Amino acid sequence: MLVIFATSSIDRVHKLLRSVLCQLVAYVGSRPLAPLMLEALEIQEPYYGALGTGLGAVHEGKITVLKASGNVAKVKKKIGEIAKLEGSAGLGHSRYSSLAREDPRMNTDKMVHPFTSDDQKLALMHNGIINNFQEHWDKLKTKHTFTSYEPDVDYIVDSEVAVHMLSEYLADGKEVGEALKLIAQQIQGFFLFGVINADDPETVWIANWYQPCVVGIGDSETIFVSNQIGLSSIREELGKVYEPPKNSLLKLTPGKVETSILDPKRKVPQLNLNKEVLKSEILDIVSKGDVDIENLRNALFWSGFHSAYGVTKQEWRQLRRDGVDIVNPFFNVLDELIIEGKIRRYVNRRIEGQNKKTPRFVYSFIS
Repeated sequence: MLVIFATSSIDRVHKLLRSVLCQLVAYVGSRPLAPLMLEALEIQEPYYGALGTGLGAVHEGKITVLKASGNVAKVKKKIGEIAKLEGSAGLGHSRYSSLAREDPRMNTDKMVHPFTSDDQKLALMHNGIINNFQEHWDKLKTKHTFTSYEPDVDYIVDSEVAVHMLSEYLADGKEVGEALKLIAQQIQGFFLFGVINADDPETVWIANWYQPCVVGIGDSETIFVSNQIGLSSIREELGKVYEPPKNSLLKLTPGKVETSILDPKRKVPQLNLNKEVLKSEILDIVSKGDVDIENLRNALFWSGFHSAYGVTKQEWRQLRRDGVDIVNPFFNVLDELIIEGKIRRYVNRRIEGQNKKTPRFVYSFIS
């Protein structure tokens, strides 16, 4: 999720904002929805996230969204009813933006996901960056209310254009899945969208180009998380856990997932990870001192990753421009190094933005 200025400073902000990797969850089924999703977010947030927490749910033909800045623990104190939110299908979002981390003005309650359509019939959450959001905003802002807009500093959350694009397609008679496919053809950048619809209370839609995505299917329930760690508490109760293909549209219903190609014009790159190369790069960095997840990822970004995937720096930069983001394979390699006894992981709580106890995973070398 990206927050960006709606002024001539767009290019400058894009250069400043290196990380926009949020942590997400969605669920459809009969379990108490809020406790499950909040737990999944709280487990995932030390990777990235924790600057804002929001839930949205369909219940009795209506969508309710509750959200605020801060990690799960903080938001549960600020909004007590968030832990009691009911519904048959829901979305949960833990927000991260390095811009919001550095500037509290970019981390307001209004900027937290999910976002709703004007008629409150749709709720949408997003992981990634919509690079061409400005052109869509210019077309939509005279017809729709952008709730993330802050007039004092003239900015919006780029993600909010997607929910209004979706609502326009539905108003024209399109189905949600069809509309998401049309939107994907118009979006440039990094994206995974999660959507619920008040008129379809037992469905969650996931439209994913190349963001982290793990799905679990159980007996009359289906769950999506950004990272499999988010499934920890219910993993044994799920019959199947897998990572769907990239560039896919997923229709999640209780105990079932339907998968189709999201955008046939996009070509998914065939990348082969050399784990040993990446492990060597990670150990070289961690051996020099404890390092948190973001600084480790940044250190690898223009050196270790391209080497581990056997591509040139130029090819890696082009993959990045095309919206390719290597996330869960990186986390999985870190987990393997922990199992091998070469590194350890702990949680450090620190100030990020106006949040005083933001959890972050830190990795240290075991000599």
